[in-house]
Amino acid sequence: MPIYVHTVLAFISCLGFGVLFNVQKRTLLLAALNGAIGWTILLSLDIPQVSYIFANLLSAIVVGLLAELFAVIQKTPATSFIVIGIIPLVPGFRVYRSMLFFVRGDLDKGLAEGVHSCFMAVAISVGIILSTSIVRMIRRPIKDFIKNKR
Repeated sequence: MPIYVHTVLAFISCLGFGVLFNVQKRTLLLAALNGAIGWTILLSLDIPQVSYIFANLLSAIVVGLLAELFAVIQKTPATSFIVIGIIPLVPGFRVYRSMLFFVRGDLDKGLAEGVHSCFMAVAISVGIILSTSIVRMIRRPIKDFIKNKR
């Protein structure tokens, strides 16, 4: 499937989750766009030279940075942009496969999938934390600089 189809489908799924989570109408499109961009980056990094966990980390960093930017533009908290933005990155299918392996009695494969899923979830968490921390470190000096210029 072409990457633009993936992007459109990620946008639509994020839009649906945004409606499900009662995200404000004025932030819904940007939140869905954030998720679509994060998914597109994840797919773009799906090459043999890049670990899928590292790709998740980079995608989560971009989602977090965009969420902070969209929050400033919309003058709302970044949480709604982050929550909707990470929906496509969540390793739900891997967790499902892990449970399926456990139920079928294939403990080795189940454990491997479960550990991989946990690493992916940690990568997403670290990416969001890093991006939010970077923005908070940069925001203060920029505000002070602008304040002193006036």
